[in-house]
Amino acid sequence: MRQRALVVPDKAERVFNFHHSTLHALKEIIQAAGLKHPAELRAHHIVRRVSSHEVRLMSDLLKYLDPNDLLNGNYRYTLYEKYWPMAQSDSFAPKVELAAT
Repeated sequence: MRQRALVVPDKAERVFNFHHSTLHALKEIIQAAGLKHPAELRAHHIVRRVSSHEVRLMSDLLKYLDPNDLLNGNYRYTLYEKYWPMAQSDSFAPKVELAAT
């Protein structure tokens, strides 16, 4: 039913306008940060409101690891300690350990 209701030329124009607006907004963010290219954008350039009266740099909110930390078992954060062992290189599905019976 939805597929029949889709008007491709109309949708194409709306997608084009959305994409154009997104690129324009990105350009404004990059310029406001004093950067020349989006590849230069880092977490310390972005501020996030965490409550009605507090903002914090994303670089303070994100959990960073050093190169090879996960491969060497240096998880540093509970988040990685819990989920990294479930990762599989050949699938997005988590590896589930079956409990011994």
